[in-house]
Amino acid sequence: MLKFTIVILIFAFVGCKNRADESNKQKVVDTSHANIPIERKIVQKDKFGSSKTSQHDTIREYSSTQMSEDNFQKAVINLSDSSLMVYENIRADYRIFGYQKPDTNSLKMIFFSVFTTDVEDNPYQCTYGSYYSSSGMKDLEIKYVKHVGDFIEANLIKNKNELGLPIYFLKNWVEFEQ
Repeated sequence: MLKFTIVILIFAFVGCKNRADESNKQKVVDTSHANIPIERKIVQKDKFGSSKTSQHDTIREYSSTQMSEDNFQKAVINLSDSSLMVYENIRADYRIFGYQKPDTNSLKMIFFSVFTTDVEDNPYQCTYGSYYSSSGMKDLEIKYVKHVGDFIEANLIKNKNELGLPIYFLKNWVEFEQ
């Protein structure tokens, strides 16, 4: 019985390591400058001097929505008509945001994901909604315009009329159809 108690105490002591310092930092890619991973505190100042608080994503459950690099799917730009398409594929992993500016800290305008928790009820509150694929967008199209740094610029077209506001997608999540 004494051996059992000692073993329990050893496990409790070893298992209770303080990790508070590790939880206050996160690795992020700051796309407003260079595409270099840097460590930052959770509370940040943006380039305009206002404070931004990067919070842990509470919308999705990480264990059930982990993405595998082997299964990544990208948005496809058709070179013949410049249309940007995201194909629905339950066996692929993708989370593709469209931003208001070529900066991942800017307002999220539109979102494509394979995960139900990312799409149902538009949990990221994207201005033009969350979708499994581009075919789910009613009366909306996205047309490629040009490259802008680490992003591509596209225009949102509603009912065949260009809305005049660009949307930016990370270049890493887009490929051009050959």
